[in-house]
Amino acid sequence: MKNFKTFISPSLQFEVLEHDRVIAKVKLDYVNQNVDVWQDDKVSPVFLPFPGKQKVLVGDVLDYFESRCLPRTRHHIEKVLHALELQDYVPTDIVKQTHGVLYDDYVWIRFSGEELTCADVHPRFASEQGLSADICKQQ
Repeated sequence: MKNFKTFISPSLQFEVLEHDRVIAKVKLDYVNQNVDVWQDDKVSPVFLPFPGKQKVLVGDVLDYFESRCLPRTRHHIEKVLHALELQDYVPTDIVKQTHGVLYDDYVWIRFSGEELTCADVHPRFASEQGLSADICKQQ
């Protein structure tokens, strides 16, 4: 019988950015259920992933990911998931592809190992900069 831990990613590291400014860094250790967070205290709390939280839990990170996704109840959610090549609504998987981009703000998520800018992931920002909408496909 395989160990259950082999089915879970042992850790996840990401940064939260507002435009191209890093406003938070998160290290999530699923195995030990530990989350290390740095948040820029000079940034408005409305942009931070965990404003005012002294201790961030794994569930808080998962809730944050879901807050950066399209709603579970969205009309034709199955078609959207299919377009993302996903079988199920899993916020972590959705955010890994969409980078948590929402139309309402310029906050987004960059995962460890990625070298992306706001213009690479945010179509509205790219458009405002006079860049082609295809820039998002040039990753």
